[in-house]
Amino acid sequence: MGDIFLQIILGVYNTIGFHNLGVAIIEISLLSRLVFHPFAKQQSVYSKKMNELQPHITALKEKHKDNKQAFATAQMELFKQHGVNPAAGCLPSIVQIVILFGLLGAMNQILTMKLNTNFLIWNMAHPDIYKFSGLNFDFPGLLVILAAVTQFVQTKMMMPEAPKIRKEDKPVEKKEKSDFMGEFAEAQGSMVWMFPLMFLFLGTKWPSGLALYWAVSSLIAIIQQYRISGLGALRQYVVKFQQLRVKND
Repeated sequence: MGDIFLQIILGVYNTIGFHNLGVAIIEISLLSRLVFHPFAKQQSVYSKKMNELQPHITALKEKHKDNKQAFATAQMELFKQHGVNPAAGCLPSIVQIVILFGLLGAMNQILTMKLNTNFLIWNMAHPDIYKFSGLNFDFPGLLVILAAVTQFVQTKMMMPEAPKIRKEDKPVEKKEKSDFMGEFAEAQGSMVWMFPLMFLFLGTKWPSGLALYWAVSSLIAIIQQYRISGLGALRQYVVKFQQLRVKND
């Protein structure tokens, strides 16, 4: 897999990359997001359908609360009736992981080649880190932090906005929304932080070219996601920030 990505990087580097590895990585980020945009759109459709089906799933859980196998069967039948493929929600993440490790393997090979790896203030072949005297560990640099933050924003935007519980809601509706919000929060706990934390911890060991790719790719994904489904679950942070501004003013 690394050899394929190596040839892609070298091809872009020697043609439209102006013989600069940083420029080539940015261009690859743009191209990859254009190619994989249908996958992101598919995941957004999946998330929207799952949000709409949540009350039905909650009802099935209540109906089959003492029989997990019966619940699983009923849930799969529900998905089939509404044309929902559970694997579709995981596919974009799997694609990202494949690209990530493919690029990592390619970058390790590029270290042995005589290429122009200087880009702005970074050397794409070296880790993006800050060192402080007296400390035995490295701090993530600007690109690593940017990659983690943009990945967090992108993931939040891909999640559906949690439903609000209103006073006029019926008890059954309140319970359905409450159950959904509990499951929603549980899902966020694992999905939202996985890639950002991985980059903050491992990004200090990887070449900064990888952080540049991930940061640019995530920035483009944020724009694409906003055009597909708006702010999604990120809206709650935007609302809180606006309320805080109003309060301080």
